[in-house]
Amino acid sequence: MQIKDDVIHWLLEDDNPPIRYLTLTKLLNHTETDSEVRHTRARFMEYNVTQGILRHSREFWESDDRAYWKYTGKYWQLIFLGQFMADGKDPRIAEGTHDILKKRKWVMKSGGQCLTASLLTALRRLGYGGHPVVTEETEALAKRIVTDRGIKCSAMVCSLLPHCYMAVPKILLLFAEIPAHKRSANITLAIALLVKILLENEIYVYVPSTRKEWRKILDKAPKRADLPEGETVKNWIIKQKAAFLDSHDVGARIAKPGWVNFGFPLHYNSDILEAMYAMALLETPMTPQLKRPLEIIRDKMTPDGRWLMENSLNGKMWVDVEEKGKPSKWITYFALFVQNHFKMEQS
Repeated sequence: MQIKDDVIHWLLEDDNPPIRYLTLTKLLNHTETDSEVRHTRARFMEYNVTQGILRHSREFWESDDRAYWKYTGKYWQLIFLGQFMADGKDPRIAEGTHDILKKRKWVMKSGGQCLTASLLTALRRLGYGGHPVVTEETEALAKRIVTDRGIKCSAMVCSLLPHCYMAVPKILLLFAEIPAHKRSANITLAIALLVKILLENEIYVYVPSTRKEWRKILDKAPKRADLPEGETVKNWIIKQKAAFLDSHDVGARIAKPGWVNFGFPLHYNSDILEAMYAMALLETPMTPQLKRPLEIIRDKMTPDGRWLMENSLNGKMWVDVEEKGKPSKWITYFALFVQNHFKMEQS
């Protein structure tokens, strides 16, 4: 697609070195040896958001008891720093990163693939892609997805869906960090499986239409003290869900409203743009199932060729990222990259 010159100039402004770099390399196809690209890479740590996070580095690296806290715990800061393309060898980042790699507390056996994938993505972007922990846990995650035929998570006990859907884009973003020729058989199979899941649901049409009826039953869940000895609330829910699905099934799928509001960075949830960006990075070909999601992305473009920040974590993080309701360089870049990829696939 033809990108307006003034939009390119806007994305190339000096205030956001990561976006300037991505625009040069992903939209304008400059090589890594290009002098502008090398100069821009050297300025990643000047990004005001990265600087704002690192002003609190001592606070979050020493917060073991709050590691998972949204959105100020140390795991989240590692994820954010990876998204903002920080230098993982910077002493303010490296010390905490080595501790995270050593302890592996973030690797969960009964769920948490969303957090695990996001941390592995960050570690790769921060320069630790060759670390044994990163390669081992990436492979283990892929194998787990292939074995389970999706993302199995203990948190899904209250959901009518058999697998977690929200984490699919997060895991695809992780696998997209690995060059195609270096992907193992399990990673390749996991990518195909997760892309198929997204396509089957037109990216954002995955919510069971019977969820409201199911929610009424969940709202009546007893307290542990009211159950017979040996019974748990979790087991009560599992039995109720089995009975509900026997009589109702999940029904038709309906759209997830929140997925049409674009934001960056995101938390455990996702949106159409993040999912489509992951698929574009993986060079997924255009299919009819992607027509409507692409239309939604296109229709959100403002008359001057930009996209707005509709969903924001501002006020929750250590530092704000752009301004909610205003044109966003991050969202605009993602949208242009997606439009470019799938437009070329159509032509």
